[in-house]
Amino acid sequence: MERAQVIELLCIIAEEHSQIDTSEDEEIRLHKSLKDFPFDVACENVRQHMLTNPWPPKIAQIRGGAGDLRDKGLLKDQTSEYFAERDRSRAAAKPVPPGWKEELYARINKGTSAR
Repeated sequence: MERAQVIELLCIIAEEHSQIDTSEDEEIRLHKSLKDFPFDVACENVRQHMLTNPWPPKIAQIRGGAGDLRDKGLLKDQTSEYFAERDRSRAAAKPVPPGWKEELYARINKGTSAR
């Protein structure tokens, strides 16, 4: 995130929380913590935070949701693939041949009685 984007983010937060520090020192401090973070994700996290919390967001809250969102997306993709694999397996499945279960039980019982 560029410093100008940090200033824009501070302006967004200040619209809701007028008591927030928007000094140059605060901009520099935030920029050090957010320079490697995407601006659009930070804006979305701030928006979500303001919908559910009456206090100004901290750096951890500005950054925090991104990992969760990525994890949710990854888990959603993995779950979709799992269910697709189950559907493919179900389509390829064939019924058990008649008498298979009885033959298996007979083989098991024969092995236990030999002891």
